Amino acid sequence: MLNILKHKGNTIYYKCSCGTQGMCSVKPIKDTIAIVVDVVCPVCKETERITLLQYQTEEDKSMLLRDFDNVDLTWVPSFNEEV
Repeated sequence: MLNILKHKGNTIYYKCSCGTQGMCSVKPIKDTIAIVVDVVCPVCKETERITLLQYQTEEDKSMLLRDFDNVDLTWVPSFNEEV
């Protein structure tokens, strides 16, 4: 099982049940408010899909969460994976 520990900016930190700890970076697409990322353990290939929201203010965040079913999602690849 792949556990997402935290994310800071465009970097996602994770720990896998196989013992691997790592991080990966994503490059968000401009003008997209919600991105979907498949985080993959490079050792055992366990995968966890997460959604990151991009917003400017807490009001924007509240509005996004209220109407999340109508948000356009964009899949982005992860890169710069480090163990």
